[in-house]
Amino acid sequence: MRNFIKYSKLKLRDRPESCSPVGPGFASAGTHAVTLAGTQVSFKAPRHDPSPFGETPQIRMWRDYSLASGGKAINWNVQPSQSWQHTEIFFREWSFCGPWFTGYMGRTSCYLEVIELTEPNSQVNFIHPQALETAALSYLTANYGREVVGKDNGEMNYIGPLNWSIVDQVESPTVQFDSENTFGSADLEHHIFIPVSRSHIAHFSFYTVQSASGTREQVDKQVDPAPFKELVDNIVGSICVTLSPEAQADWDEIKKNNPDARVSETCAPLKWPADVDKDGLTILEYDPKRYA
Repeated sequence: MRNFIKYSKLKLRDRPESCSPVGPGFASAGTHAVTLAGTQVSFKAPRHDPSPFGETPQIRMWRDYSLASGGKAINWNVQPSQSWQHTEIFFREWSFCGPWFTGYMGRTSCYLEVIELTEPNSQVNFIHPQALETAALSYLTANYGREVVGKDNGEMNYIGPLNWSIVDQVESPTVQFDSENTFGSADLEHHIFIPVSRSHIAHFSFYTVQSASGTREQVDKQVDPAPFKELVDNIVGSICVTLSPEAQADWDEIKKNNPDARVSETCAPLKWPADVDKDGLTILEYDPKRYA
């Protein structure tokens, strides 16, 4: 029987105590290619299939972004320091459903943006692995490092990075890791940072919501995380990067001068709460009044 019949968003039966939902098929996923500051990035993604609870529109990707005019400010509520700006490139979302009309069981989305410092720094080259690593950790902190749940005990709303590694098939520097919401749900976000020029970084964000509540263990027991992870892994595994001649020359020069230059193999979760300075790269001791 076809999955779209057996695994439908229509809910006519009570959900089971545990479920392994089904999402979009990846075999028929189309290839999407974009040129970002001269660097080509391609990946595969299924067709947009948003959740039934308020459709989220997709962002349709152009073929080429020069990025010469700069990005736009990130919402102050997300990033109080306003130290990074971004250009939105792509967004799609996919629903996962339980069998035999038990309905919607969660969603995964893919968001691609290009980030750059609000205050340009000619001394920083994000093609260098250590600069990329610093940028990834600082950007994560700028967005999530101030999210304190309990002001008295310092309990954080997010934790990250988790499961730190590189993207194996990409020859230029890359880093990938997870962040997790620890308050009220266990929503997982998978991040990938890929430099596309000296001053621009492509940031993939995969956000997964399982339709369950509790701790990570409790959520995974109710809704199997494996199908969500499989989709994310398939998309990540399809990413290809061809650096622009300028970016490739930078990378070749870095390797020539420092053959051991590479992103760290491991990285422990950051100690939050913390702020990021206006330079976008310096992580500071948390001050609730700094960007109030």
